[in-house]
Amino acid sequence: MKKQTADSDRFKRTRLMILSRVLLVPFVAVMLVFGTLVYYFAGNLRGHVARELSQIADGHCRLIDQFLSGLTFQLQFVAASHNFESITRNGRLPEVLQQLQAGSHALLDLGVFDENGNHVAYVGPYDLKGKNYSQTDWFVAVREKGIYVSDVFLGYRNIPHFVIAVGRSEGGRSWYLRATVDTLYFNNLVEGIRVGKTGEAYLLNEQGIFQTTRRSGGELMEPDTDHGIYQSEADGVRSFSAESTAGGRHLYATCRLHETGWLLVVRQEIADAYAPLIRAVLIAIGIIVAGGAVVVTMGFFLASGLANQLTVAAMEKRQMGSQLIMAGKLAEVGEMSAGIAHEINNPLQVMKAEETLMMDIFKEMQADGTLPDNENVRMLRDSINQIDLQIDRCKKITQGLLRFARQSETTIQTIEIPSFMRDVVGMVERKANVENIRIVQEFEDGLPSLESDPAQLQQVFLNLFNNAIDALKGRDNGEIRVTAKQEDAMLAVAVTDNGCGIPEQNLEKVFLPFFTTKPVGRGTGLGLSTCYGIVERLGGQITVSSEVNAGSAFTVRLPLSGSRSHAETRPTTNSKGGNNA
Repeated sequence: MKKQTADSDRFKRTRLMILSRVLLVPFVAVMLVFGTLVYYFAGNLRGHVARELSQIADGHCRLIDQFLSGLTFQLQFVAASHNFESITRNGRLPEVLQQLQAGSHALLDLGVFDENGNHVAYVGPYDLKGKNYSQTDWFVAVREKGIYVSDVFLGYRNIPHFVIAVGRSEGGRSWYLRATVDTLYFNNLVEGIRVGKTGEAYLLNEQGIFQTTRRSGGELMEPDTDHGIYQSEADGVRSFSAESTAGGRHLYATCRLHETGWLLVVRQEIADAYAPLIRAVLIAIGIIVAGGAVVVTMGFFLASGLANQLTVAAMEKRQMGSQLIMAGKLAEVGEMSAGIAHEINNPLQVMKAEETLMMDIFKEMQADGTLPDNENVRMLRDSINQIDLQIDRCKKITQGLLRFARQSETTIQTIEIPSFMRDVVGMVERKANVENIRIVQEFEDGLPSLESDPAQLQQVFLNLFNNAIDALKGRDNGEIRVTAKQEDAMLAVAVTDNGCGIPEQNLEKVFLPFFTTKPVGRGTGLGLSTCYGIVERLGGQITVSSEVNAGSAFTVRLPLSGSRSHAETRPTTNSKGGNNA
């Protein structure tokens, strides 16, 4: 009893020691690591948010500057391309405004002024012709500067607006062209920025007067009560955070427009701007809590369940035994595949010999004139040919089984391209007919024989035909044209379709592995890359030309001499696109 009690006390002390060392030290370390990560991550994210808002403000500032400079340039161009008499002639000013509005709907009206500020010509919705503007701020400024973009003002029309004016000297006198910018259009341009849920943008002049409205409150020509807190620089963007007079802290980014000196303000509520940071902190806290729970659980099981290690070791031993058994079964499957292939090859060889014997008898009877020429004999000959074709087909199947168990070597044979391509076309002709696609074959006369691997070339052309059929699905008057001709020491075989074509940006990618434009589940992106590898290994080239909605042409060029040496020095490619060792 005492021994059991001592053993129990020793077990409890050991468990307590393990728990304290396994739990306390790692948990403190985890807390320090996560705390440090959260601190630096939060600082980095705050900087990222500020930089992102600054980039938005800088881009928007450039956009507005380009908008104003573009309108100014248009007015300068109009003034330079007209003299005072031509532009004030009846009917000319409306034509000019119409031309300007065709390029931009931002201009509301257009007016011409003489050197004394008299409004001598006007086109627009207001009755302003004949009024004198010599004492107005914008007229005084444009006389001094030659180009002027005004602040928003009321003017004779008693409606907030701003104008762009340019001057021109002509024959010792000056005249001026002025255009009014559509306030609503310009306001939408400035406000057309979206930053989170509370982001907004607006413009202020140097006196802090609104030049555009503010969504959260602030109308045209009203003073901005927050003007005193804005920080700005003569050039560049300034970001900062500050408390607004209406309450609530905001993140700001400001920059000055070069054309007008106006201040662009982009701001966002702090809670909205740092919402990702808050979510990240919550996630980090959740990770810490989850990590702590994992550490506690692991420590408890390590201290209380040392015996589980033996169980795990036994399970691993059984699992390793199962894996060894499975590896043995896979080896047996490979051996069985080779055995089955050899067993099938034996009767195939007998059938091949009998078929050859029958063909020899036919030839002898034909030679001595004892072979009758009737329908039954022709049908019998066709049947023997069909038997020969099916024997070859079975041979290819057994070769596929052998490839599962061992390496398959390249077989170089003499190929007559016209008959070879007719056989390939025969394999896909039924599929093409189902899709109402016509296959046209055109072969140059007197084509030389080719030394290559017919099985691998068959794989290449079957893939090209299947791709062409896919490109023609659902199209009327679908046609696949197969041509073969000799080009110097090369034999060129082209497969052309009038299908959907390949976009120009994809032409350089079609031979890359796993690149496909087919829907998910209909293509692996390995077909053309496999074709490319096969043709290259056979010493040839494959190229593509295409035009969208006109079709594609794949051309395979194979050497008339040297194919054998290329194929014998390179590994073969199986139907999945991989290489046999």
